[in-house]
Amino acid sequence: MKKISRIEPVFPALPERKKVAAYARVSRDTERLMNSVSAQISHYSALIQNNPEWEYAGVYADCGISGTGAARRSEFLRMLADCEAGKINIILTKSISRFARNTVDLLETVRHLKSLGIEVRFEKEHINSLSEDGELMLSLLASFAQEESRSISENVKWGVRKRFQSGEIGTANKHILGYRYDEEMQKYTIIPEEAETVRRIFAMYLEGRSLREIAGELNASGLSTVKGCKFSEGSLNVMIGNEAYAGDIRRQKCFMEDPITKNKVPNKGQLPQYYMTDCHKAILDRATWEKVQAEIERRAASVNPAYSFTGKMKCGICGNCFTRKKGTVRGKTDVHWICRSKKETGMSCTSVNFSEEELKWISAQTLGMQGFDEVEFEKAVRGITVMESGDLEFRLVGGETKVWKNLHLDPPRHVATVTDCFQGKIRCAACGNTYHRVNGAGKWVYWYCIGKKRKNVECHNPNCTDYKLRQISAYMMGLEEFSEADFDERVASITAFQDGSLEFHFKEGRAKRWQRA
Repeated sequence: MKKISRIEPVFPALPERKKVAAYARVSRDTERLMNSVSAQISHYSALIQNNPEWEYAGVYADCGISGTGAARRSEFLRMLADCEAGKINIILTKSISRFARNTVDLLETVRHLKSLGIEVRFEKEHINSLSEDGELMLSLLASFAQEESRSISENVKWGVRKRFQSGEIGTANKHILGYRYDEEMQKYTIIPEEAETVRRIFAMYLEGRSLREIAGELNASGLSTVKGCKFSEGSLNVMIGNEAYAGDIRRQKCFMEDPITKNKVPNKGQLPQYYMTDCHKAILDRATWEKVQAEIERRAASVNPAYSFTGKMKCGICGNCFTRKKGTVRGKTDVHWICRSKKETGMSCTSVNFSEEELKWISAQTLGMQGFDEVEFEKAVRGITVMESGDLEFRLVGGETKVWKNLHLDPPRHVATVTDCFQGKIRCAACGNTYHRVNGAGKWVYWYCIGKKRKNVECHNPNCTDYKLRQISAYMMGLEEFSEADFDERVASITAFQDGSLEFHFKEGRAKRWQRA
């Protein structure tokens, strides 16, 4: 008998369906934008479910959150976690700006998803992240999206500052003990029970009580802050300096340094502030408020005395602040300002030190003062940067910058110089004699008044090293480096004075005096 075998039909394997999700985002939770999110969710849900080759993996949506960072976008982070868990193969999104407005975040996220084999499709730009030119196009368009975010931020800040200038209150801090912010009236209204606590705090501070003592007593009494927390030294310190309790408002105490990083920093003169008086009913009378502010200053000065250069000087090498150092050597007290890195363990810095007297003299000369004036200095100078060269860059309040050039006249080691062009050109203002050169060993080449060696002549004018004379001469002639030829051509003579100053007499007839602190 013939054997008959049954042949089973072979059906081609169906392709595995792609797991597809969508992402939507709006930066504000207004009614119009919330409707936009709902429309996006409906659109993508229908689009994915109507495609037989796709498997619906959900729609992720963040509402009222900026796209400049990923940390606060909970749905975005949940979507990425699901991608890593293998629950998603394709992500659909309306545009690059909806996915991210930060170029770095966008590219890092897309590259990470690409390494997992996950594709991101941007509907508006028609970009597929797995295509050959996808990353290049993403880099360009993401940069535009980031700059657009920066531009929007600047426009918003401009509008806010204009409202400050016109005296409009605008958005206020709604969490202030003793007040509630009335949205309709756009001003603070007093909460009587809390206002009593505020007056109690200020009264205890004027009695001489410490912030720690005040916090302890308030917590023991069962009182709490406006957010229901216990009082602390930090919260009380903010309270006693808040001008709102006197009926005033100060605007732009802080500002956002970068719209991408969202880093908020204290405004220490970088931008104008706006102070508005009698904006609402005060909890404290003006006299009490001013007494408390004076007491704050008195306590701060006694604990951490401030000097003219405190907080003003910054190192141009390591970025640290300069600090005051006081020392006594052989009974003589010296005060210098040095980079804080030189005092901290494990750190070092090569920046130049300055004596306090020298800094005062330099400041007076740079700012055109007859003598150093602390009040005028505080008003005029925003900050000083000690450059790597030793020069001082003064940043003035009006935005102007002035530079004092450091000639490094007395370094511990310097190149030995022997200059012939000074012969016969330096005259002593005390006795009228000329200066002569002494050629010592190594760096000890200096010029001195010959009157010191003559009988019946008493002269105490200081000597000056050859190196120092060259440095000063180059500076007076406006040269980066000293040139004997230029000196011979331009300088007729130099007069040396007992205080160490030098007066240069130029051949064209003018005279210019150099003096160091």
